[in-house]
Amino acid sequence: MIEKNRVHLIGIGGVGMLSLANLLVESGYKVSGSDIIYNEKFKELEKKGVKIFLNHNYENILDSDVIIYSSAIKPDNIELVEAKKTNKQIYHRVDFVKKFTENKKVIAVAGSHGKTTTTAILSYLFKKIGLSPSLYFGGENDDFYFGSSIGVGEYFILETDEHDESFLVFDIYLPIITNIDRDHLNIDGPFKGDFNLLKESFLKFIEKSKSEKVILSYDCPNSFELKDKIKKEILSYSIENEDATIFGKIKEKFNLKTIGEVFYKHKKIGDLELSIPGDKNFLNSLGVILASIEEGLNINDVLEILKGFKGVKRRFEIVYDKNFTVIDDCALHPTQIGVTLKTARDYFKNRRIISVIEPYRYSRVKNLFKEYSESFELSDIIILLPIDPADETDTYGADIEMILEEAEKRYNNKRIFYLDKKSVILFLEGEIKKDDVIIFMGLGKIKNLVKEFLIEIERRNFV
Repeated sequence: MIEKNRVHLIGIGGVGMLSLANLLVESGYKVSGSDIIYNEKFKELEKKGVKIFLNHNYENILDSDVIIYSSAIKPDNIELVEAKKTNKQIYHRVDFVKKFTENKKVIAVAGSHGKTTTTAILSYLFKKIGLSPSLYFGGENDDFYFGSSIGVGEYFILETDEHDESFLVFDIYLPIITNIDRDHLNIDGPFKGDFNLLKESFLKFIEKSKSEKVILSYDCPNSFELKDKIKKEILSYSIENEDATIFGKIKEKFNLKTIGEVFYKHKKIGDLELSIPGDKNFLNSLGVILASIEEGLNINDVLEILKGFKGVKRRFEIVYDKNFTVIDDCALHPTQIGVTLKTARDYFKNRRIISVIEPYRYSRVKNLFKEYSESFELSDIIILLPIDPADETDTYGADIEMILEEAEKRYNNKRIFYLDKKSVILFLEGEIKKDDVIIFMGLGKIKNLVKEFLIEIERRNFV
């Protein structure tokens, strides 16, 4: 690591930058950061001594020796431009995170979906079992508010990202791949719209690791397809394929719990009881169990500890549950939307499901508008919000009408609406019935809509 100088983060409000800021503070750095959008986590950072600027101005960087920026920061950002005129050290976020992983056994989780939850489960397990890992992932829960922590143990549990191929930067001790899906295929990205290039990037990720093994889900057709191209030993996990290295058989789903049997090389090694719902979470946990077996942990201790994992914020998070139920979920890809709705249908059976969905990025809608419409299958009412562009401009020729037209062709019995955010709460006030399940799904501005809706629930009589 570099000397404990003052570090400034441009775009400190991003999920990955918030996690990095916490690592820096815990490591003894003096930290400042700037962003144009307020994040509620800034309060906690300020309590830790972090100075926050709610603007981008060259004066913000004057007292800093090291400047860190993320992929969301444009080359013409005034702070980045001015920093390049000086002798300050400048790092991309990922390059600085890598410094924290030096001389550690890095267990890296990659995949199109489920990697945040898988990393969180693995972090929770290794912490509770006494290994004191360092960790870094793009989410939060009751155990890790910033999704990061500095431990004294030999492990670093890391969520990696494929969208900009930054997962190729790290020196990996053991790789875990949850799945591979058609995403991040914008034509101006590293994969140039070619799904095969994305799959090749995952192969590079595997081959680059120090390990002669890779932990791979067999329940994703795209990752399963790679098995004949992988030159390393594959340790597989599955809830569908009994021939996987570790196989889980789900037996019960009730009260948002998931219970099943776990088999290692065809031999039952115990029962897994999770306090979180969903087949995919059961599957994610099997990948974690497989990693723990590889590292020599006691399986009985592992299964007992996993009972206590309470999930990750905005992953099927129940935020209201009285006359009706409200769920907040960050699902932004059609596959994720479908999984979230299946989980809701599994646990809420015959209750009516109302989905409020905010498509994220023009490029994703352009590439996957048919898949979006297919993902609505298990919802009774669908409310589509305007596309949240993130950092994209509308140059893809994508709009909500593309999804609506496909959905109208596909469904005759569903009520599908396109509403702006101001109209959603009024619509729900007149629509919600007792025992309804309302699911908000998306990564962008919809987070604020959920908060506004919860406030209105307390103010008005919805049912």
